[in-house]
Amino acid sequence: MGKAEATVAFQVPSERLPLLSQPSPNTAYLSQEEVVQQARAAPWQGLRTALLCLVAALFTCMLATALALLLKMHRPAPLLSWWQKASFYHLPSASFPDSNGDGHGDLGGVRHLLDRLVELPVQALVLGPILEGDGANLSSICSAHGSPEKLRVLVADGHKKGIRILLELPTWVEEPDLVAEDNRTELHLKRALQFWQAQGVNGFLVAKDPPWRLDVVLDAWSELESQRGTDQGEERVLMVWDQSESCNITRRAPSRVILACNLPGSESRLTAGALTQRVEAALEHPGGPWPSWTVARGLPLTSDLEEMLAVLLLSLPGTPLLQGGAGSPVPLSNSRKPDTKGHPLTALYRSLLPLHANSFALQGAGFIPVPLANHSEDVFAFLRPGACSGILVVLNLDSQPCPLNLSQPGFTDRARVVFSTRPEPQSDVQMEGVRLAPHQALLLRVHSKTGP
Repeated sequence: MGKAEATVAFQVPSERLPLLSQPSPNTAYLSQEEVVQQARAAPWQGLRTALLCLVAALFTCMLATALALLLKMHRPAPLLSWWQKASFYHLPSASFPDSNGDGHGDLGGVRHLLDRLVELPVQALVLGPILEGDGANLSSICSAHGSPEKLRVLVADGHKKGIRILLELPTWVEEPDLVAEDNRTELHLKRALQFWQAQGVNGFLVAKDPPWRLDVVLDAWSELESQRGTDQGEERVLMVWDQSESCNITRRAPSRVILACNLPGSESRLTAGALTQRVEAALEHPGGPWPSWTVARGLPLTSDLEEMLAVLLLSLPGTPLLQGGAGSPVPLSNSRKPDTKGHPLTALYRSLLPLHANSFALQGAGFIPVPLANHSEDVFAFLRPGACSGILVVLNLDSQPCPLNLSQPGFTDRARVVFSTRPEPQSDVQMEGVRLAPHQALLLRVHSKTGP
């Protein structure tokens, strides 16, 4: 019995046969070329090619869509410096309040006006001429107005309240030919500017005329800017006030220069074409001086024209320069008698100044003229673009009512009224049916159709 079991175990096939069977003598093998041909003839090769083409097409479509969205999106504007966003207030030295009773306006009296500037709000105060010295060495202050210590106190208090202080440079006695031959004038002026900057002064105002003085100031400022290098401290600014109709600087201006131009006001009638030309001329050189606007003192203006200029002052691209002093529509003094009326435009300015300070669209240099059919001269309309919304400014320069269709491609059909020189019964208006009263100015917040 045990012997039979051993015989069965010895004959198990798995122990007797090899793991791999021996090849048949008649087996035929494929060559390398035949293997490649068979692979190419397989149906999955075409399927793989089709899948690769589909993936490539989808990737190309996604890339094109992403590029289209990037191009359609509003590009973020470069960050603006304080002097590009601020409203400036020019106070003549003859209008300084008297703080010590000696009969002369002084820096101590100006210090008491800072809170009024904050209320408006105004972010920069330009002091009328208070400097004196030997020629261009303007390193002292006229004693009737105060002292360097008084100025330092005013500057420190202003900075605490968010107000920068600038000094207006007076005209010093100098012959033009001597200026061209002698660099001592530029050296003296540069030292004076450095001295006042060290006292915390944030910049200077200089009139364009006489031209020889402007050349000296620009040369000195350019030298200071080159020495400034990569200093990341508080930026200083030079404001050039050109009261001529052309309003330009013929030479290359250094960085951080503002060119203040008078808004047209002597004309008997403003036209949209003339205003567009004036603004575009100020913006045609992107690397040139930063634009600024002001309303000249003493112009024989009608109340309607004054309103138009006030709206333009605080809605055009650039820095508004308000003129203070006697007869200013934006007075800083509380000395008005109870039985007398204030300036008729004071309330208008007090509405526009906060709007300018809090509106991103009204800051910067964005300006898009909006031509209106059949109203090329009597209606001045332009857009101040923002991120997802903008401010559409519309001025009826005519003495007749004006129905308008303000619908624009890319914007919603309704807009919100943010300011009007005439009472508006509705806070929202239909863009295709806006009706302006004679000499009415209207500011509308318009939204992009792709925005919120």
